[in-house]
Amino acid sequence: MRKCLLLFTAALLILTAAGSASAEFLAEPSSPVSGPLQVYLDGKPVDTYGLAQVTEDGILVPLRPVSNALGATEVKYDSKDVSARVTAPGLSLYVPFGKPYFQANGRYLYTKNPITSVNQRCLVPLEELAAAFGAGVVYDAHRNRATLIPGDSPIEPGDTFYNSDDVYWLSHIIQAEAGGEPFAGKIAVGNVVLNRVADEEFPDTVKEVIFDRRGGVQFTPAYSGSVYRDPSEDSVIAAKIALEGVMIVRDGLYFASTRAAKTCWASRHYPVVAEIGGHVFFG
Repeated sequence: MRKCLLLFTAALLILTAAGSASAEFLAEPSSPVSGPLQVYLDGKPVDTYGLAQVTEDGILVPLRPVSNALGATEVKYDSKDVSARVTAPGLSLYVPFGKPYFQANGRYLYTKNPITSVNQRCLVPLEELAAAFGAGVVYDAHRNRATLIPGDSPIEPGDTFYNSDDVYWLSHIIQAEAGGEPFAGKIAVGNVVLNRVADEEFPDTVKEVIFDRRGGVQFTPAYSGSVYRDPSEDSVIAAKIALEGVMIVRDGLYFASTRAAKTCWASRHYPVVAEIGGHVFFG
């Protein structure tokens, strides 16, 4: 049994709340509408330069016009830092090009794929951008339209959202176990720890899970001492993204190196849920 069992109503609508945007899928009209994706706010179209698009990973939109529509007072690009900064009342947004995340009020929002540009326009995921502004998104696939639903306030700041003790220990175990792994692999290790926190079979906190040895040593770095080494910036960010609820290995409870995966204890008791970099994950 899990400590927390979330019940989702499997209908066509996914409800959104301010500060946590998700797409709603509306009822189908009699026939689909062709042409580029349209973005609307308050009943009016937002000019996205014809660059708004639906991809396998979600909706991508150009940063400047959508940010301005949502209330940005400044959108500034930095060619030296290769980034963009957006300022709005109660919101500071930092968008590093080439990274699979951006920072909003000290929170790290995962974009899965590195942020890139088309025709010198920075493209970002609409749902994550809307979430930064505290807005929601309604997506109508057959009308090829995304409608922005304004919220009451921007995203909660990181210094109140994140538990500092959880960030500390999660980033340290990610560094010790996956310091040389791909970024997604770092998040996946964080997922394993947090999945255990949520599971009745394991302790209730990040630190307790890491140092758990009721069934034998669970994380070798906790007892070899390498868990105390300073984490890299990527490991800290990966920890925060995992704490945001991003799931790379949703059911993962164990992992092993690829060379040990076939003979480890977990392989004899659990199915493989993912293989990322040098790790195989079981759950």
